Amino acid sequence: MESGTHTAKSLGVDVDSLILVSMSVCTLISAVAVAFVGTINFIGLIAPHIVRKFVGNDYRFLIPCSAIAGAVLMLAADVASRTLISPTILPIGALTSFLGAPLFLYMVIKQGIIK
Repeated sequence: MESGTHTAKSLGVDVDSLILVSMSVCTLISAVAVAFVGTINFIGLIAPHIVRKFVGNDYRFLIPCSAIAGAVLMLAADVASRTLISPTILPIGALTSFLGAPLFLYMVIKQGIIK
């Protein structure tokens, strides 16, 4: 599938059903992870997509850079939640969901899944 849908179809893979099943499984896994961990989990879901734009698809660099980017994003969200309204500490999950939800919508619209 990384080589493209035309290549996968020429090799005999039922691409349409594979995409449907893969998207369903990924959605279920993401929903369970967010349900257990909370909206802070958005950082773990969006950090690799942000880093992939800069590093590329080479997993030797993508995985460590994703961990570093996730830590930096979480640290930035924590600092922002403590300093935006100085005496009151905002929930960090609210800030991470403000970053995660629009980014996921952007990625879905860019991929052409929702038109």
